[in-house]
Amino acid sequence: MTEKVWADLHKLYTAADWIDKPSIFAETAISYFPAGAKILDLGAGQGQDSRFFAEQGYDVTCTDIEHSALEQAQVKLPKYLKKSVHFQEVDLRQLLPFESESFDVVYAHLSLHYFDRKTTKSIFKEIQRVLKPGGVLAFFANSTDDPEWGTGKKLEDDYFQIDKTAKRYFSPESARDFTRYFDTQLLDNHGETYKDAAKGVHNLIRYIGVRPK
Repeated sequence: MTEKVWADLHKLYTAADWIDKPSIFAETAISYFPAGAKILDLGAGQGQDSRFFAEQGYDVTCTDIEHSALEQAQVKLPKYLKKSVHFQEVDLRQLLPFESESFDVVYAHLSLHYFDRKTTKSIFKEIQRVLKPGGVLAFFANSTDDPEWGTGKKLEDDYFQIDKTAKRYFSPESARDFTRYFDTQLLDNHGETYKDAAKGVHNLIRYIGVRPK
C-alpha cells in the first residue's frame, strides 16, 4: 500500500474503540516470550501492543512505515515507559536496519500479509537474521478462510489486489512453508481481533516459533 493509504487508515483507526487495547494475539503470544526479552514489533501501528509488552517489563523497539502512526504511539506512551520503548520508521520491503542476532523476540500483528511471495520470503529471512538463536517469532496474519479471499484481482496464489490494498492470505500450510527454518510452537487459524470479530471473522492465522539454536 502507499503511504497515503496507510495514513488514511490510521486516521480512521484513531476513533476505533479497540485502538488502545492490547490485541488478543499479544495476550496469547506473551506467554511464549522469555523473561527480560528484547522485542522488535514490526508494523506496530499506534503501538498498543508495544505498550502492553513494555508494561510487562520488556524492552521494545516499536516500528512502522507510517510516520503519523508512530507519532500517535509516542503521544500515547506513558512517561514511566519512555526508557522501555524505542521508535523507528521501518519499511518491511527493505532489509531490516538492525544488527544480526539483536532481538530475543520478533512480533508482527497483521503486518506481514501485504507483500508478494518474493518480498514475503525476504522478510522472513530478515526476521531470522535479526533473531538470536533460540529467539521467538510471533506473527498474526490474514487467513485463506477469510471471506475476502479470492475477491478483487488475483496477483499471485493467495495474493489479491482488493480496492487500494494488496493482501496476502496465509493458510497453515503456507505459514509453515514461509517459516520452514523455525521450530513451530503454535500454528492454527483460530485467531481473532476485536475489529474482525465484529464482522464475524474468527479464523486468522496465529504462528509462534523458535529460531533453532
